[in-house]
Amino acid sequence: MLANLHKLLMPHWLQLQQQTGSNPRLRWMLWGILYIFLIYFALSLGDWRAEQQQSINQLQRTAIKLEQLESQTEWPERWEAEKAVGAQLQARLWKAKSAGLAEADLQNFLRTLMSVHEGESLRLRLAPTEMVTIGSETLIKVSAEVSAMLGVAQIDNLMRAMAEHPRVLVVERFSYSPQRSGVFSMLVTAYFSSAEEVVSQGVAP
Repeated sequence: MLANLHKLLMPHWLQLQQQTGSNPRLRWMLWGILYIFLIYFALSLGDWRAEQQQSINQLQRTAIKLEQLESQTEWPERWEAEKAVGAQLQARLWKAKSAGLAEADLQNFLRTLMSVHEGESLRLRLAPTEMVTIGSETLIKVSAEVSAMLGVAQIDNLMRAMAEHPRVLVVERFSYSPQRSGVFSMLVTAYFSSAEEVVSQGVAP
């Protein structure tokens, strides 16, 4: 079979030799094609070597990090400390099973708060409720605009009660105008997480 193939190719090879011998342009063109092929092969080989070296370097860096982690004996304590901080933050979030219940809870809390601190002419308006993602948890963000008439002494007590409340309340905006009969206003935000049982959120006078 190889002998037959040799017989078939030999005339074509001899013809090519004759053409390249008599045609310098064709000969240079063939050398150019061979040169381009060699350059392409060399570049491809260089890229392959670079990729392999990059993979090796990445594996070495990973191995070093694993060795460092293995040598660290305090990581369980760090993990427990982070869990404790997360539990404390979770405990300070408000709880509600739905956005509607979250809005109702915040409104009821603010009405009770203003009543305890003798706020008059109360006006309460909810901002659009949002769903926000913090870390891996989706929370319900409820904001309310509160305005009322309060005395200076009552404002201090009211702000202290909000700061000492077990659930976090964020005062995003605050204003007070004693010249306008003690008109007080603030924008309050509370973050709610879903819970199987809604914990009662009372107001301390």
